[in-house]
Amino acid sequence: MELKIITPSSADAEAMDVLNRQAFPDNERIDTDDLFLYAKEGELEILGIYTEEGFSGFLIMRPFEKIAYIAYFAVCPEKRCKGIGGKALAALREYYPERQIVVDFEALDADSPNNPQRIRRREFYYRNGFYPTGWYQFYMETEFEIACSGPVFDKEPFDALLAAIHKAAPEFDPHPYRKD
Repeated sequence: MELKIITPSSADAEAMDVLNRQAFPDNERIDTDDLFLYAKEGELEILGIYTEEGFSGFLIMRPFEKIAYIAYFAVCPEKRCKGIGGKALAALREYYPERQIVVDFEALDADSPNNPQRIRRREFYYRNGFYPTGWYQFYMETEFEIACSGPVFDKEPFDALLAAIHKAAPEFDPHPYRKD
């Protein structure tokens, strides 16, 4: 397992674009050309996930201060359920050894038609070394649960990251909250 930066001129840029369009619905997806632009501007890192079989997926990361935020994470459909995702998260912790890795995923909702998928996704992250933070946020008409790679969530840099994203994209304005 290896993580490598993908650029527009990378051999796997087209495969990444295809997976980006397959893996994310229109209302959640950022166009691949825009992702490359943001990466060029230093806002994102686009990491290809490589196994012995070659390109197997990608991670869109937003490193910021002491954290690295997983913005998008996709494994090629034919390679799912083979342990690649868990190995990619382990490789990500090695790639960012000095940063806490933060992710958000759709919160559980018994009334949601995709609640079984939400449960699997949550269990996947918890099984692979992520911890619940007790924090949630709401955006894109969906509630998200926030998890991190250490037992103690460093919320201050995460709040600073959200403020930086909001400054660049005012329509993105989540405010983390607790339910207790």
